[in-house]
Amino acid sequence: MPKELSLFLLTAVILCTFIATGCDSDDDEVGEDEINWITGNVSIAYTDYYVSVSSGSDDAPGTSETAAFATIAHALETVHPGGTVFILPGTYHECIGLSNTGNSGATITIESHDTGANLNGSGQKPFSFYFENCTNIAVRDLHIENYTDFGIGGSSCSGLAFTDLTVTGNGHVVQLIDWELEGYGIHIDDSDSITIENNDVSENGPNPRVYPGQVLGTGINTFNISNAVIIDNDSYDNNDGGILVEDSRNVLVEDNEIWGNDLDATEDGWWDGGIWIDGGWDITLRDNYIHDNLGPGIEISDEDLQNPTGYVLENNNCEQNYYGIFIWNFGTNDWPDDSIISRSGNDFTDNNRQDVWIIDWF
Repeated sequence: MPKELSLFLLTAVILCTFIATGCDSDDDEVGEDEINWITGNVSIAYTDYYVSVSSGSDDAPGTSETAAFATIAHALETVHPGGTVFILPGTYHECIGLSNTGNSGATITIESHDTGANLNGSGQKPFSFYFENCTNIAVRDLHIENYTDFGIGGSSCSGLAFTDLTVTGNGHVVQLIDWELEGYGIHIDDSDSITIENNDVSENGPNPRVYPGQVLGTGINTFNISNAVIIDNDSYDNNDGGILVEDSRNVLVEDNEIWGNDLDATEDGWWDGGIWIDGGWDITLRDNYIHDNLGPGIEISDEDLQNPTGYVLENNNCEQNYYGIFIWNFGTNDWPDDSIISRSGNDFTDNNRQDVWIIDWF
């Protein structure tokens, strides 16, 4: 089942190391000493910086391709809102936590320069970027792979945008157990004004799966987000779900293609969904193509009895899944009232076990 997944800093040890140094305490959990924590400067001055893993130096000025920094972390220590960190082609084995960075006046952008920037966790580091209490951060056009807990994520942020990312093969062996993670490609919680757009998200989640204990994963995982768009993403071949929107409000999920995800958690007594909406209110699913998933194409539930309203289903196509749509815990074995779920133009035909499955409780 989905559960509340708020990310917090683990101990005072980490709190005292919110600088650009790793966490070296002997008491740290496995994986924590891989994280490079940075607290940002909120000055309105800005400059663009360049990073090259092959030819850069952190003693260089970083202001051109030929005088680039060597590490992304050093660039993020230096850049101010309104500036861009351009990452030149190459493979970067970095794990960066950014805290209390940015302001409402300008955006810090992190992006590939001439494409080809690859962040690789080497099967040891927990994530590429994690943003906490940050404002107006945009990350785009990066390849993120082989991080143990999640590819990229954020918590308690405003104005966070992840676009044009390839996020693959992450979350296979979760290390930060106290963070209550299950293994994700993209993870955002407790945040407002969120954009997740045009990302390719695949092969994320624990591998092998962990039974019992409901430890699975999701390609794009969100909890308690608001005023958000999740549009034009491909989420496929994940263990487990494609997209989860839990306890959130005013969210548009549109034009996504979701396929090939293994949603079967029946050993633990439940199913995941290609797109799973649980709780919250005012959530629109529109023009999504959800096919060939091992489980329900769309799942809509009210697990915690929040009495949600304002779900809208428009022009979604679910085919060749085990189930087209699975709805549960709305007190009915038929479609809930239109004030709860309004629907038009959807196609839930040609699924392998059942097209529409609605039960009072699951």
